[in-house]
Amino acid sequence: MFRVVVQVSDIDSVDQAITSCNNLINEMPDAEVEVVFHQSAINAVVKGSRVEERIKELMRRGVTVVACRNSMRSRNITEDQLIEGVKIVNAGVAEIVRRQAEGWYYLKL
Repeated sequence: MFRVVVQVSDIDSVDQAITSCNNLINEMPDAEVEVVFHQSAINAVVKGSRVEERIKELMRRGVTVVACRNSMRSRNITEDQLIEGVKIVNAGVAEIVRRQAEGWYYLKL
């Protein structure tokens, strides 16, 4: 089974990143996928974001969606503002490194 960690850091690339994640799942339905949102892309996982329904659909499809607490803090985003089901890690970059060390494939979208 493939395990893939996806880095999304730019809010302007969120739509295409979500589309690419859906394409990945369509092609590799057994893959374990984790998407880490940080830097400006953190705004995508806030309730009421323009992509909220697309984020929820990823989670319904089994994708783990992760928010970076450092990016949240720098933008004054609190845990209760996140879309329900989004996990939080202290540092998105550290989460990506940990996953790579565990043998996960890495994609930056």
